[in-house]
Amino acid sequence: MSAAAPYRTRTYETYRTAAPARRATAGRAARHGVTALVGALALALLSGTAATANPANSPTRPGTETQRPHAEQAPHTTSKPRIERASLTADGTEANDASWGAVISADGRYVAFISKATNLTPDPNNPYLPDTYVKDLRTGAVTFLRDGLGGVRISADGRCVGTNAFGAHDLQGFVHDLKTGTRQALGSARGGSQITGLSGDCRYAVYTANPLHPADPQRIYLHDRTTGQDTLVSRPPTSEQYDMSDGSLSADGRILAYRAHRRLGDGPDRDDIIVTNLRTGEHRQLDGSQDDATAALVQLSANGRTVAYTVGLDTYVHDLRTGRTIRLNKIQGRALSPDGGHLLYTDGNTEALRLRNLRSGADHLVATQGGAEPGALTAHAHTTVFATPAGDLVPSDTNNAADVFVRRGR
Repeated sequence: MSAAAPYRTRTYETYRTAAPARRATAGRAARHGVTALVGALALALLSGTAATANPANSPTRPGTETQRPHAEQAPHTTSKPRIERASLTADGTEANDASWGAVISADGRYVAFISKATNLTPDPNNPYLPDTYVKDLRTGAVTFLRDGLGGVRISADGRCVGTNAFGAHDLQGFVHDLKTGTRQALGSARGGSQITGLSGDCRYAVYTANPLHPADPQRIYLHDRTTGQDTLVSRPPTSEQYDMSDGSLSADGRILAYRAHRRLGDGPDRDDIIVTNLRTGEHRQLDGSQDDATAALVQLSANGRTVAYTVGLDTYVHDLRTGRTIRLNKIQGRALSPDGGHLLYTDGNTEALRLRNLRSGADHLVATQGGAEPGALTAHAHTTVFATPAGDLVPSDTNNAADVFVRRGR
């Protein structure tokens, strides 16, 4: 169901200020109304709000603990967290338009993000649609990948980046191998697909396959980049028709979490969170099939042990090994650290982005205004990547646009 094609990614370690050429693709953008869609998505991300189908608080489930935040604490170290801007050209020039949707490799070296800027590399980019870029924080080099329609993913080693763009007939998911320079399409070109997860070593990619017929449901597949095999890995919780989406994969490619969406004829829609062990075939439903509230998956931790998801206005964090569930009232989870010990979130009262230590309950302020994606935290949450329109985090921020920042230390 997939095919690899040679696609040369270009990495720039220096950048001359010559204006880049632009491709004329207004027809496609106009047909799909993407400019407005991308702008709305970016605004939602940066505002720190989350769309939830059930605004009411859900009841506490049996066996669920409600964790109340401690007062925000200063870092244990004497040094303050360091913040640097990632959405820059190779020579340090700031982007000439907004950037968002950032994810970071496990070692904190590579940041992949989406941007509408036209000056990050000399590549001819799309004047109507955003593109995806990868920043090497060690060398400053910037790699242009195009395909900036949201949902960027990066492997733990930073070798592969998952992107979504327009295919022949629908949205199409791709895997970019930065080592070989190839760009591989996922799923059927006729039905379309969306990449939602990568294993740590870049061998496995998880994607949602769109149906060829509107009446058919969405399904989730696991693509093995070594063998080329695609395997159906989602299963509906009941015999009723469900759409499966938002697959989140553990670093070893063994555990998968995803959302199952069921449309009720006369009532509200409902979503269930499912966890599958891809080796044993065991399926587990987390949020309770008898509940009326809808749920949204935040992220499965890279170690495959912890799942974060939202129900209404609250966030739940479930330990798959112990069965313990923590309920966090009136906050919206954005990202889970690879070890499952920290949650990056926004609350319902402000646009602030905060980091919660799930073991101690301590909170740390990351940004007074910001947005973050699954994959925004490195190991033990030492490094956070986020986007914000704030112009006072670093000196010489004068572009009057949202930028991607990296925060090191807690």
